[in-house]
Amino acid sequence: MIVSRYAERYREFGYHYKSVGWGNWETQKLRFLILSEIADLEGAEVVDLGCGFGDLYGFLSEKYKNVKYTGIDLAKDLVEEGQRRYPKAQFLVQDILEENFRKEADFYFISGTLNSRITGDVSYTKEILTKAFELTKKGLAVNFLTKYVDYELEKDLHHSPEEIFTFVKGFTKHVTLRHDYPLWEFTVYLYKPDFIKDIYKQVAL
Repeated sequence: MIVSRYAERYREFGYHYKSVGWGNWETQKLRFLILSEIADLEGAEVVDLGCGFGDLYGFLSEKYKNVKYTGIDLAKDLVEEGQRRYPKAQFLVQDILEENFRKEADFYFISGTLNSRITGDVSYTKEILTKAFELTKKGLAVNFLTKYVDYELEKDLHHSPEEIFTFVKGFTKHVTLRHDYPLWEFTVYLYKPDFIKDIYKQVAL
């Protein structure tokens, strides 16, 4: 089970990028940068799904003066560590797919959560995307391991950019797919129609 894996890593490494399955801090920050470019997040309420230690909050709070952050994860040990490190943020141990989960926010972020075969498969990915986009008021930013690689490790779940793009276009026509940064990944931004309309109204003025 994925929670057990993270608990074991945390017991072994403590607060460390290895505990959350990343290669190093630098690539983690690059992912955060790409995710954060979905929009101007000043004053926004964001939910970080699969937050780990909540380091996305640390990144966003350096870039923006006012961001309301909620980190959500199934791994209790990581959430508790995150709450100690970032006392101004909110952290919850919850499963987004529970029927009574109704946490709305301006933006949802999902970083690395859908990259493990232990977590699930493409059908699980689609469940998560559907629920997260339903709960966002403005947009969803999510990254995936890409199918465009030289090899795949058995433990990792790689996604087809074309399949993800086609799926999310089923519930919003406002989609950006980024496969332009130096990692074996891609990021997708999904926007709510009203948010896009507001942006272009401001540009027109």
